[in-house]
Amino acid sequence: MTNRSPLSDAEKQWLQNFERKLKELEHRDRDTDVTSFLDPRQLELAETALRTNPAFSYLVYGGYPAAERNVLNIFPAQHQGTLPALEAVLVRWHEKDVIGHRDLLGAVMALGLRRDQIGDIVMLQDNEAAVIVSETKAEYILANLTQAGRVALSSEIVKPEKLPLPRDDGRIIKGTVASLRVDALLSLGFGISRSRVVLLIKSGLVRVNWRPISAPSDQLSEGDQVSLKGRGRILVESVEGETRKGRIRLKLKKYG
Repeated sequence: MTNRSPLSDAEKQWLQNFERKLKELEHRDRDTDVTSFLDPRQLELAETALRTNPAFSYLVYGGYPAAERNVLNIFPAQHQGTLPALEAVLVRWHEKDVIGHRDLLGAVMALGLRRDQIGDIVMLQDNEAAVIVSETKAEYILANLTQAGRVALSSEIVKPEKLPLPRDDGRIIKGTVASLRVDALLSLGFGISRSRVVLLIKSGLVRVNWRPISAPSDQLSEGDQVSLKGRGRILVESVEGETRKGRIRLKLKKYG
Protein backbone atom coordinates (compact mmCIF):
# COMPACT_ATOMS: atom_id res chain seq x y z
CA MET A 1 0.00 0.00 0.00
CA THR A 2 1.34 3.41 -0.84
CA ASN A 3 1.23 6.09 1.83
CA ARG A 4 -1.17 8.88 0.95
CA SER A 5 0.52 11.51 3.13
CA PRO A 6 4.07 12.16 4.38
CA LEU A 7 5.10 10.28 7.47
CA SER A 8 5.06 12.13 10.76
CA ASP A 9 8.23 12.16 12.85
CA ALA A 10 6.72 9.55 15.19
CA GLU A 11 5.80 7.32 12.23
CA LYS A 12 9.29 7.66 10.76
CA GLN A 13 10.80 6.63 14.08
CA TRP A 14 8.45 3.67 14.42
CA LEU A 15 9.20 2.48 10.88
CA GLN A 16 12.95 2.83 11.41
CA ASN A 17 12.72 0.72 14.56
CA PHE A 18 10.64 -1.91 12.76
CA GLU A 19 13.05 -2.10 9.82
CA ARG A 20 15.97 -2.43 12.23
CA LYS A 21 14.23 -5.36 13.92
CA LEU A 22 13.76 -7.01 10.53
CA LYS A 23 17.49 -6.74 9.85
CA GLU A 24 18.24 -8.24 13.25
CA LEU A 25 15.78 -11.05 12.58
CA GLU A 26 17.61 -11.97 9.36
CA HIS A 27 20.73 -12.74 11.39
CA ARG A 28 19.07 -14.66 14.21
CA ASP A 29 18.45 -18.37 14.43
CA ARG A 30 14.81 -18.01 15.45
CA ASP A 31 12.30 -19.18 12.86
CA THR A 32 9.61 -16.68 13.77
CA ASP A 33 8.97 -13.38 15.49
CA VAL A 34 5.67 -12.07 16.79
CA THR A 35 5.04 -8.34 17.15
CA SER A 36 3.04 -6.59 19.79
CA PHE A 37 -0.45 -5.38 18.83
CA LEU A 38 -0.29 -2.84 16.02
CA ASP A 39 -2.81 -0.14 15.31
CA PRO A 40 -4.03 0.19 11.69
CA ARG A 41 -1.40 2.78 10.74
CA GLN A 42 1.45 0.75 12.24
CA LEU A 43 0.18 -2.33 10.42
CA GLU A 44 0.17 -0.39 7.16
CA LEU A 45 3.77 0.73 7.70
CA ALA A 46 4.89 -2.76 8.73
CA GLU A 47 3.32 -4.40 5.69
CA THR A 48 4.94 -1.82 3.42
CA ALA A 49 8.35 -2.71 4.85
CA LEU A 50 7.70 -6.45 4.66
CA ARG A 51 6.61 -6.34 1.03
CA THR A 52 10.03 -4.94 0.08
CA ASN A 53 11.89 -7.68 1.98
CA PRO A 54 11.73 -11.03 0.14
CA ALA A 55 13.32 -12.86 3.08
CA PHE A 56 10.09 -12.83 5.06
CA SER A 57 6.47 -13.80 4.91
CA TYR A 58 3.91 -13.03 7.57
CA LEU A 59 0.41 -13.60 8.94
CA VAL A 60 -1.90 -10.97 10.39
CA TYR A 61 -4.30 -11.83 13.19
CA GLY A 62 -6.32 -9.88 15.72
CA GLY A 63 -8.56 -12.61 17.08
CA TYR A 64 -11.50 -12.13 14.71
CA PRO A 65 -11.93 -11.05 11.07
CA ALA A 66 -12.84 -7.40 11.69
CA ALA A 67 -10.13 -6.71 14.29
CA GLU A 68 -8.70 -3.19 14.29
CA ARG A 69 -5.58 -4.00 16.30
CA ASN A 70 -3.56 -6.92 14.97
CA VAL A 71 -0.42 -8.94 15.65
CA LEU A 72 2.06 -9.95 12.96
CA ASN A 73 3.76 -13.34 12.93
CA ILE A 74 6.88 -12.86 10.79
CA PHE A 75 8.76 -15.90 9.51
CA PRO A 76 11.18 -16.93 6.72
CA ALA A 77 9.55 -16.78 3.32
CA GLN A 78 10.15 -20.47 2.63
CA HIS A 79 8.35 -21.56 5.82
CA GLN A 80 4.68 -22.14 6.59
CA GLY A 81 3.66 -19.80 9.39
CA THR A 82 1.00 -20.20 12.06
CA LEU A 83 -1.42 -17.66 13.49
CA PRO A 84 -0.18 -15.80 16.57
CA ALA A 85 -1.40 -17.31 19.85
CA LEU A 86 -4.14 -14.99 21.09
CA GLU A 87 -6.76 -15.39 23.79
CA ALA A 88 -9.92 -13.51 24.73
CA VAL A 89 -10.66 -12.58 28.32
CA LEU A 90 -14.45 -12.58 28.47
CA VAL A 91 -15.50 -10.01 31.07
CA ARG A 92 -18.94 -9.72 32.69
CA TRP A 93 -20.54 -7.35 35.19
CA HIS A 94 -23.92 -6.97 36.87
CA GLU A 95 -26.62 -5.96 34.42
CA LYS A 96 -27.58 -2.93 36.51
CA ASP A 97 -24.08 -1.45 36.06
CA VAL A 98 -22.87 0.45 33.03
CA ILE A 99 -19.34 0.11 31.63
CA GLY A 100 -18.01 1.56 28.39
CA HIS A 101 -15.01 0.75 26.22
CA ARG A 102 -12.91 3.48 27.83
CA ASP A 103 -13.71 2.23 31.34
CA LEU A 104 -12.61 -1.28 30.53
CA LEU A 105 -9.47 -0.19 28.69
CA GLY A 106 -8.51 1.99 31.65
CA ALA A 107 -9.02 -0.91 34.06
CA VAL A 108 -6.84 -3.23 31.98
CA MET A 109 -4.06 -0.68 31.56
CA ALA A 110 -4.18 0.05 35.30
CA LEU A 111 -2.85 -3.50 35.76
CA GLY A 112 0.46 -2.26 34.37
CA LEU A 113 0.01 -3.32 30.77
CA ARG A 114 1.10 -1.19 27.82
CA ARG A 115 -1.35 -0.30 25.08
CA ASP A 116 0.54 -2.43 22.57
CA GLN A 117 -0.01 -5.49 24.81
CA ILE A 118 -3.77 -5.18 24.40
CA GLY A 119 -5.74 -5.90 21.26
CA ASP A 120 -9.33 -4.92 20.58
CA ILE A 121 -11.81 -4.55 23.39
CA VAL A 122 -15.05 -5.84 21.91
CA MET A 123 -18.28 -4.72 23.56
CA LEU A 124 -20.72 -7.60 23.32
CA GLN A 125 -24.02 -7.73 25.19
CA ASP A 126 -25.09 -5.03 27.64
CA ASN A 127 -23.02 -6.52 30.48
CA GLU A 128 -20.30 -8.38 28.60
CA ALA A 129 -17.12 -7.55 26.71
CA ALA A 130 -13.98 -9.32 25.47
CA VAL A 131 -10.37 -8.20 25.79
CA ILE A 132 -8.12 -9.69 23.10
CA VAL A 133 -4.59 -10.30 24.38
CA SER A 134 -1.60 -12.53 23.77
CA GLU A 135 -1.69 -15.97 25.30
CA THR A 136 1.03 -14.96 27.77
CA LYS A 137 -1.02 -12.10 29.27
CA ALA A 138 -4.43 -13.76 29.53
CA GLU A 139 -3.89 -15.49 32.89
CA TYR A 140 -2.48 -12.32 34.43
CA ILE A 141 -5.53 -10.31 33.39
CA LEU A 142 -7.85 -13.07 34.55
CA ALA A 143 -6.28 -13.06 38.01
CA ASN A 144 -6.13 -9.29 38.45
CA LEU A 145 -9.00 -7.69 36.53
CA THR A 146 -11.61 -7.65 39.30
CA GLN A 147 -13.17 -4.22 38.83
CA ALA A 148 -13.50 -1.20 36.56
CA GLY A 149 -13.93 1.85 38.76
CA ARG A 150 -16.43 0.73 41.38
CA VAL A 151 -17.99 -1.96 39.20
CA ALA A 152 -17.13 -5.56 40.10
CA LEU A 153 -16.05 -7.79 37.24
CA SER A 154 -15.88 -11.53 36.66
CA SER A 155 -14.01 -13.08 33.76
CA GLU A 156 -12.96 -16.25 32.00
CA ILE A 157 -10.54 -17.08 29.20
CA VAL A 158 -11.99 -18.27 25.91
CA LYS A 159 -10.66 -18.83 22.43
CA PRO A 160 -11.34 -15.79 20.24
CA GLU A 161 -13.27 -17.89 17.73
CA LYS A 162 -15.71 -18.83 20.52
CA LEU A 163 -16.70 -15.26 21.28
CA PRO A 164 -20.41 -14.47 20.96
CA LEU A 165 -19.82 -11.84 18.30
CA PRO A 166 -22.79 -10.26 16.54
CA ARG A 167 -23.86 -12.83 13.99
CA ASP A 168 -23.21 -12.20 10.33
CA ASP A 169 -24.74 -14.97 8.24
CA GLY A 170 -23.27 -13.55 5.08
CA ARG A 171 -24.85 -13.13 1.67
CA ILE A 172 -24.82 -15.92 -0.90
CA ILE A 173 -23.37 -15.03 -4.29
CA LYS A 174 -23.59 -17.50 -7.17
CA GLY A 175 -21.87 -17.16 -10.52
CA THR A 176 -19.34 -18.59 -12.91
CA VAL A 177 -15.65 -17.92 -13.47
CA ALA A 178 -13.15 -19.04 -16.06
CA SER A 179 -10.77 -20.33 -13.37
CA LEU A 180 -10.29 -20.38 -9.60
CA ARG A 181 -7.77 -17.55 -9.72
CA VAL A 182 -8.08 -15.18 -6.80
CA ASP A 183 -8.63 -12.16 -9.04
CA ALA A 184 -11.56 -13.89 -10.76
CA LEU A 185 -13.25 -14.79 -7.47
CA LEU A 186 -12.74 -11.34 -6.00
CA SER A 187 -14.22 -9.77 -9.10
CA LEU A 188 -17.29 -11.99 -8.76
CA GLY A 189 -17.59 -11.61 -5.00
CA PHE A 190 -17.19 -7.85 -4.79
CA GLY A 191 -18.56 -6.84 -8.18
CA ILE A 192 -15.46 -4.97 -9.32
CA SER A 193 -13.46 -5.27 -12.52
CA ARG A 194 -10.59 -7.73 -12.87
CA SER A 195 -8.18 -4.88 -13.67
CA ARG A 196 -9.18 -3.08 -10.48
CA VAL A 197 -8.79 -6.31 -8.48
CA VAL A 198 -5.26 -6.78 -9.81
CA LEU A 199 -4.31 -3.31 -8.58
CA LEU A 200 -5.80 -4.01 -5.15
CA ILE A 201 -3.89 -7.29 -4.87
CA LYS A 202 -0.61 -5.67 -5.88
CA SER A 203 -1.25 -2.88 -3.34
CA GLY A 204 -1.27 -5.45 -0.56
CA LEU A 205 -4.96 -5.15 0.29
CA VAL A 206 -5.91 -8.80 -0.19
CA ARG A 207 -5.32 -11.75 2.14
CA VAL A 208 -6.12 -15.41 1.64
CA ASN A 209 -6.61 -17.36 4.88
CA TRP A 210 -4.94 -14.47 6.78
CA ARG A 211 -1.88 -14.51 4.52
CA PRO A 212 -1.18 -11.47 2.30
CA ILE A 213 -0.81 -12.29 -1.38
CA SER A 214 0.68 -10.43 -4.31
CA ALA A 215 -0.10 -12.70 -7.27
CA PRO A 216 -3.53 -12.36 -8.96
CA SER A 217 -3.04 -15.84 -10.44
CA ASP A 218 -3.02 -17.64 -7.06
CA GLN A 219 -5.50 -20.53 -7.11
CA LEU A 220 -8.27 -20.93 -4.54
CA SER A 221 -10.16 -23.96 -3.25
CA GLU A 222 -13.34 -24.71 -1.34
CA GLY A 223 -13.13 -23.38 2.21
CA ASP A 224 -10.66 -20.59 1.44
CA GLN A 225 -11.41 -17.16 2.86
CA VAL A 226 -10.40 -14.04 0.98
CA SER A 227 -10.46 -10.62 2.64
CA LEU A 228 -10.29 -7.26 0.88
CA LYS A 229 -9.28 -4.49 3.22
CA GLY A 230 -12.12 -2.05 3.78
CA ARG A 231 -14.62 -4.15 1.83
CA GLY A 232 -15.11 -7.35 3.83
CA ARG A 233 -14.37 -10.97 3.01
CA ILE A 234 -15.70 -13.85 0.96
CA LEU A 235 -15.78 -17.57 1.68
CA VAL A 236 -15.47 -20.05 -1.18
CA GLU A 237 -18.40 -22.14 0.02
CA SER A 238 -18.58 -24.62 -2.83
CA VAL A 239 -17.32 -25.36 -6.33
CA GLU A 240 -20.30 -26.78 -8.20
CA GLY A 241 -19.03 -28.19 -11.46
CA GLU A 242 -18.73 -26.73 -14.94
CA THR A 243 -21.08 -25.19 -17.44
CA ARG A 244 -21.32 -26.47 -21.02
CA LYS A 245 -18.82 -23.82 -22.02
CA GLY A 246 -16.30 -24.97 -19.43
CA ARG A 247 -16.79 -22.20 -16.90
CA ILE A 248 -16.72 -23.08 -13.20
CA ARG A 249 -19.89 -22.68 -11.13
CA LEU A 250 -19.31 -21.20 -7.69
CA LYS A 251 -21.19 -20.43 -4.53
CA LEU A 252 -19.57 -17.73 -2.43
CA LYS A 253 -20.61 -16.23 0.87
CA LYS A 254 -19.83 -12.56 1.39
CA TYR A 255 -19.38 -10.99 4.83
CA GLY A 256 -19.03 -7.40 5.94
